[in-house]
Amino acid sequence: MTNSEKLVSVIDKAQTARKAFLTEVQSLSQAEFNFKPSRDAWSIGEVIHHVGLSEEHWQRTMTELFKSGAESGRATKRIALDELAMGPRMIPMPLLRFPGFLIPWSIMADLVPSGVQSFILANPIFKVRTAPAVEPKPGLTREELFGYLERLRQSTLQILEPHKNNDLSGFIWKHDLMGSRDVYATLEMLANHDCRHQTQIRTIKSNPRFPKA
Repeated sequence: MTNSEKLVSVIDKAQTARKAFLTEVQSLSQAEFNFKPSRDAWSIGEVIHHVGLSEEHWQRTMTELFKSGAESGRATKRIALDELAMGPRMIPMPLLRFPGFLIPWSIMADLVPSGVQSFILANPIFKVRTAPAVEPKPGLTREELFGYLERLRQSTLQILEPHKNNDLSGFIWKHDLMGSRDVYATLEMLANHDCRHQTQIRTIKSNPRFPKA
């Protein structure tokens, strides 16, 4: 498989997942977007905003990697726990900040097969703590959210376009809890993230109190 074909393959996966995600919410009303199953739970609108904020974060990461590795075709960025404090919800944050715990966890994350990582990310039964940088805000309208996702995806494709014939496996970010991923794996992660939150939205829609259009 050529570099171009590999990129097209993961982009197609991300686009297919996004289309399915949008199909899940396209016909919903503003009242349905705003419904919260409980005081502490996210509404569908907040789920959508979170999906967009997450893509925006990885856009910035890829842009920085491409800029740093413009000449060599390789670059590595370490994402600090304070920058993206994402992790299993059942593990207290003070423990996650302890190097004696974090180092073996990081090593283990790199050893987990990509298929298993994808399953964990796409399946909402594995609860994770949301990083402050991608914590959504309430009250955005349907039009704002749909426009936001559309602009973001176009921007993601524009970031990748100049590099479509290059080997992107040398552009890597590392995170203490999430392990290491190159650009191809990052795009697969975006697809799996959409799948995860599409399932979450289905759960919200199944709530007996969910407003009916």
